[in-house]
Amino acid sequence: MPLPKKKRPNSHLSMREQRELDQQREQNRQYEPVALAARQRAEQLYADGKFLCSEAVFAVVNDHLGQPANPLMVKMASGFPVGVGMSGCICGALAGGVMALGLKYGREQEGEALSDDIFPLSAELHDRFEHRNGSVCCKKLLQKVEFGSPEHIKQCIRFTGDIAADVVDLIENGVQGADPRLKAANSAAEGAGAADQDCGGCDNARL
Repeated sequence: MPLPKKKRPNSHLSMREQRELDQQREQNRQYEPVALAARQRAEQLYADGKFLCSEAVFAVVNDHLGQPANPLMVKMASGFPVGVGMSGCICGALAGGVMALGLKYGREQEGEALSDDIFPLSAELHDRFEHRNGSVCCKKLLQKVEFGSPEHIKQCIRFTGDIAADVVDLIENGVQGADPRLKAANSAAEGAGAADQDCGGCDNARL
């Protein structure tokens, strides 16, 4: 069965105009203090060399939730950095963020019903990142910086903080998030026409 195509509102806009609007909205998204604190903590863990992107996000969200997982379980996130073990695929911070959402919304037992929230929240996390940065592909995200350079590290620190803030925002406020401006925009767009959207994948990108 093919995956359903993702849609975006504002059918009167070209795809380029829609991408620019999405990027502007995400780059100016407002967060509550609790999400900003998660951002700061995750960025510091990365900047201090204590954790890489996926590990920092997982650890910070686990702490935010009161450590439902043993802190040692951060090791489950250790293989995701640099696009899954330096493969250049999905951003490690984003992968760690989806893992972290599972701490709250994932299932624990065989046959247990899947939460109605886990897919929409994971998709929203993906979309926020893609809208903000133009892709979720590590290869593409690194095309404008030299691997291992200060610019590369600074960019990945920002990605880590962004994802930590978004995960906490989604946990606290749901898909709509805390930003009242974006809530209004999303509500106004409901029922409007739509344009096909993709995730800015890895085709022809090189690490």
